[in-house]
Amino acid sequence: MIIPLDICGLGIDFDTRHPEFVRRRCAQYLAAAPRTANLVLRAEEEDIAQADRDGVGPMEAELFAMTIPLSERLPALGRLMTHGVAFAIDGRSYIFTAESGVGKSSRAFLYQQYFGADRVSIINGDKPILWFRDDGSVCACGSPWSGKEHLDQNVCLPLGGVCLLRRLDSDPVGGNRIYAATRGETFDFMLHQTFMPAAPAAKMATFGLVEELYNRVPFYHLVTDLSRAGVEATAPTLLHGE
Repeated sequence: MIIPLDICGLGIDFDTRHPEFVRRRCAQYLAAAPRTANLVLRAEEEDIAQADRDGVGPMEAELFAMTIPLSERLPALGRLMTHGVAFAIDGRSYIFTAESGVGKSSRAFLYQQYFGADRVSIINGDKPILWFRDDGSVCACGSPWSGKEHLDQNVCLPLGGVCLLRRLDSDPVGGNRIYAATRGETFDFMLHQTFMPAAPAAKMATFGLVEELYNRVPFYHLVTDLSRAGVEATAPTLLHGE
């Protein structure tokens, strides 16, 4: 059954085997009115089986497997799916990205505790989508692929910066600090944290969008412990460039 959704400024129709589950999980993305779909997605059986290797069940597995055809087609539409935590503060978005287990969510929650839940909210807890707009801005957008906590919002907000997280114990200098990432460091990091299509044309488009992202948005290395002191030492640079 086709379930019409609006995600990241696109009309995306899910051809799903589990319509009630999709309606429930993707409730905030349901299309409010008839519209022309930009994409129609259906997950392949082998991709669903692979997604269910940890025993999440057929409904969760199908939803996750939808990311495979989606990530193949997003670059041609000026969008990328990334691995990270996107959060909003005062109308702008920021992304913490790193390998699993480094503490992306923990640091986003720390910002929320420090600045207050009235100012900071989670846009997406695992797979935000980046939208490269014609006006030169990049927006971080929510998506229904948001990790175990299912923390996401159907919003798109201008991206103010991306932090490449490093473990405090792996940094040769140590201490709570934030500093600019070079182009090479950004590429090496982001190409591991971006869903890479298999099709050659889509792969080349992805490379181009990562380059465009570096040109449009500040990138930082963020090295902190999980403390208020870590936020106090680094937030002014991330939020204001100070």
